[in-house]
Amino acid sequence: MSGKTIWLTGLSGSGKSTLASALISVFGARGHHCAFLDGDVLRSGLNRDLGFSALDRSENIRRASEIAKLLSDLGNMVFAAFITPMEDLRKAVRSVFQPGDFVEIFLNCPLCVCEARDPKGLYVKARHGLIPEFTGISAPFQTPKHPDFVIDTDRFDLKESVDQVVNFLEKRFPEYCAASIPKLRRGRNSRKVAVIGLDCAPPSIIFDQSGRLSNIQSLMRHGVWGPLKSTDPPITVPAWTTITTGRDPGELGLYGFRNRLTRDHYNVVTVNSKHVPYPRVWDHLEAYGKRSILVGIPQTFPAEPHSGVTIAGFPAIEDSPDFTHPHDLLKQLSCLGNDPYLSDIRDFRALPKDSLLQGLYSMADLRFRVAQELLLKEQWDFFMMVEIAPDRLQHGFWGDYERQSPPNAAEARWKSVIPDFYKYLDDKIGGILALLDDETTVILVSDHGAKKSTGGVCINEWLIRKGLLALKEEPIQETKLTEDMIDWDNTYVWSEGGYYARIFMNVQGREPRGIIKKADYERFRDTLRDELVAMPELNGECSTNVVLKPEELYRSVNGVAPDLIVYFDSLSKRSVGNVGMNDLLVKGNVAGLDACNHDYEGIFIATRLSDLRKGVKMDVNVSFASCRDIAPTIFNEYGLKCPQDIVGRAITIGGSPETSLIFAENPRMDELDVNLNAECKGLQPKKKKSSEDVYRIWDIFDLF
Repeated sequence: MSGKTIWLTGLSGSGKSTLASALISVFGARGHHCAFLDGDVLRSGLNRDLGFSALDRSENIRRASEIAKLLSDLGNMVFAAFITPMEDLRKAVRSVFQPGDFVEIFLNCPLCVCEARDPKGLYVKARHGLIPEFTGISAPFQTPKHPDFVIDTDRFDLKESVDQVVNFLEKRFPEYCAASIPKLRRGRNSRKVAVIGLDCAPPSIIFDQSGRLSNIQSLMRHGVWGPLKSTDPPITVPAWTTITTGRDPGELGLYGFRNRLTRDHYNVVTVNSKHVPYPRVWDHLEAYGKRSILVGIPQTFPAEPHSGVTIAGFPAIEDSPDFTHPHDLLKQLSCLGNDPYLSDIRDFRALPKDSLLQGLYSMADLRFRVAQELLLKEQWDFFMMVEIAPDRLQHGFWGDYERQSPPNAAEARWKSVIPDFYKYLDDKIGGILALLDDETTVILVSDHGAKKSTGGVCINEWLIRKGLLALKEEPIQETKLTEDMIDWDNTYVWSEGGYYARIFMNVQGREPRGIIKKADYERFRDTLRDELVAMPELNGECSTNVVLKPEELYRSVNGVAPDLIVYFDSLSKRSVGNVGMNDLLVKGNVAGLDACNHDYEGIFIATRLSDLRKGVKMDVNVSFASCRDIAPTIFNEYGLKCPQDIVGRAITIGGSPETSLIFAENPRMDELDVNLNAECKGLQPKKKKSSEDVYRIWDIFDLF
């Protein structure tokens, strides 16, 4: 059954949004799927590019009516609250719909009453000339000639107004209003969760109170927010996989984009979705009959079959049939824009700045358009998308962003690139919010943050000079270290470069050609750790190296973990794995050493849209959330219990700031009074994959 659109028109302050929210509560309680389109919300997001000229007003209403039509065609009861001041605009709106699917309701309220209410203080500003072309003051409002229903909101209180409109709608749409709506989505089980991920988004930018990021700051005011402790290490993979499983990197056996899969060989491979050993949050939700939309989530390539749709995230091969689920979705992506759909910007460090910036805008624009298309066309209970553009943006422009006084005017223009792009992302997020109903909880999250990078430490060069790493031949120029270059019979330690250093020790009986005796392992490792912390050869320039042991970080250590994890200068310096270096400290290398490195903290914002749209001010700051808490929080929003051995804490989102507990209890899924044996039989830890299962795509995505 198609839905209905109820278009509420009237002056600002006549009660359109208040009445719409109350009507949604009535019909939502009856089981109808309701959607709310609010003029202010659309103008702060999807229609932010429009002004208040006659042409822009017309385009604002045209877009709103098209969105209402799409939502109505999906079976929703759409309540649209727009001033719609001119009769020709109202006629244009009506023409979009079939006669039996649309009604126009005029909230008749005298200007003096609306101005006396002035809930947003707009009339005062308009009277002082601060708002040009303001309807009722400096711009006309034409009284509707043929509305389907008129309600005098100056004469009736909210309850009386609601009763009158409900009575009218029941008579106008008797079959629709009386239809038996399935109870599957009623009560707490009717909640949806929409997760919007911004890779590498730092608290310093997202939590800025300047007002530039109006949609994000609105979510903060009406929800809970704070820094999000990333994983150790703070890297896209494994951090997003921790967010989507509730498992730490040790449990997952994932320590970066590239991992050693076995100790039978030394080389590393790029991991993919087949190497995730535990169910993702959507696997659990789908066991309850829910449906998911997944867009751009890292480590989801190859896209695996599930109840819903997937467009895989980085790292991925976009023209592979496994890039999407179902496979035929791949063909539709090419029809949505002039540019190809990308999971990432290839070789982003090597691109000219103009080309990189253009590519980032193009990539993000198409990803958000695809997400909106899926939200409108697909049935869903859980939605998650991740935009990787902020990460690539910051690696390319962070130095310009932090530069206090650019050397010349030509470089000054790059300083605003990062703030401008986040403003653009905020508008895109507003477009997503406009498509979500009040029963949706929105979670905005990043996997880690960003900070200035002051260069890199040539870790393998340091190991060579210490006599711990031996090469068959001395390199004549800077080059990437490969397995065949190493003299394993005389090598004690080698390292992988990247955002941090993974230190591997060549232990007898554990590695193929190990030389460190097992009895000497701990003593050797402790000595090496102390040397790495101090690194006196660097003349004190690196004085805050952080060196960690995996077994001290994780609940369990699976896979082939590094023996030591090293954050040079607390992540202010990257790890350079190349050899043939002239110095131990560098500002750049052949792979491109940018001015940004990852930081320990990302961001977390969670808001129930019902709180936002009813004006419930939460603004609760959470100071100690972590990536492991996201999955339990999602389960909690559905009223579901956590899998038994996930130890993250559910963050309480709704309620009030006075009574809300920051962390709810973490209930266990095995306490449910439903039989999930049949549905969840595939949700046991997955079999680890061998090197033969790997999609060998590292040559395409050579990031380090």
